[in-house]
Amino acid sequence: WALMGLAAANRREDREAIERGVVFLMERQKDGTWQEPEYTGTGFPGYGVGATIKLGDPLLTERLKQGPELSRAFMINYNLYRHYFPLMAMGRVRKILA
Repeated sequence: WALMGLAAANRREDREAIERGVVFLMERQKDGTWQEPEYTGTGFPGYGVGATIKLGDPLLTERLKQGPELSRAFMINYNLYRHYFPLMAMGRVRKILA
């Protein structure tokens, strides 16, 4: 997340920190994985309303403060996060460092 935040800010003075972030990911994820003894979750978007969500509800986006695409489950399986987010960060940084 830190690397994506630095990439989004795209400030010249952050270039060294961005480069260190890339080195950090490459050194620790040589085979593309993030070593965890088990998968853990932090929650499920849209499930915190305490009721079944009706996708046809015209006020859904307003009530949940998110779009209906996130109202039942996230689009990426949790076991893929360790691949997806580092790759996304590296892709965003590539444009800056090129």
